[in-house]
Formats: sequence, structure tokens, C-alpha cells
Amino acid sequence: MRGYRLPVGVLAALLICSVWNAHILAGHSRRLLAQLDRAEQCARAQAWTEAADIMEAGYRDWHARRTYLHIVSRHDAANGADTLYRHCVLYARAGDTLAFLADLQALREQIETLTEMEQFSIGNVL
Repeated sequence: MRGYRLPVGVLAALLICSVWNAHILAGHSRRLLAQLDRAEQCARAQAWTEAADIMEAGYRDWHARRTYLHIVSRHDAANGADTLYRHCVLYARAGDTLAFLADLQALREQIETLTEMEQFSIGNVL
């Protein structure tokens, strides 16, 4: 019976870390998605300076957590979101409604995908 303590302890620690990571990432995602919603509202109201400022603040927030995201998620997903953030900032500064809204939706989906990939579920375990 003693031989099982270490493996069971390691598995329990991994489970706890996985659940904790999913919780942290979900919190970051909620905050980022709220920023994207505010930026979209500003863009639809043609308040491009405010939309660009919100996107730049969101990108700074994203960039501050980039190392963490590269450790816990797939690099291509994190890099894709990074690129989309930069595109959205540029489109907001240019006042390009169609391109901004299209990339904003793609960014929203990318962030949601990153969060879903780290959620503790049977689908992700199998």
C-alpha cells in the first residue's frame, strides 16, 4: 500500500495544478473578453481613439501574461492571438470598421479557444 502513495500524490498534485491553471486562465480570459466588448462598442459608435486605447491596454495586459500563456498553452494559439491583437490596434487607429470587427471576432474566438483547451474536462483529458 505504501508504494502507491507517491504516484497517487503526484497525480493529485497534477490535478490540482491543472484545475488551478484553468481557473487562472478563465479569469484572464473574462477580463480580456470584457475589454474586447468595450472596444467593439466604441468602434460601432465610431469612437476610434477610445477603441484603439482599449485595444492597446488589452494588448499590454495580454503581453504581460505572454510567458505564462506560452508555458501553459499551445504556442501557435498564443502567437495567433498576439498577431490579432496587433492587427486590431492598427485597424482601430486607421478607423477601418470592417477589418477591425472581423479581426476582433477572430481574436475573441482565439481567446475562447485558449481557455477551452485548458479547461478540465473529459474531452481534454482523453
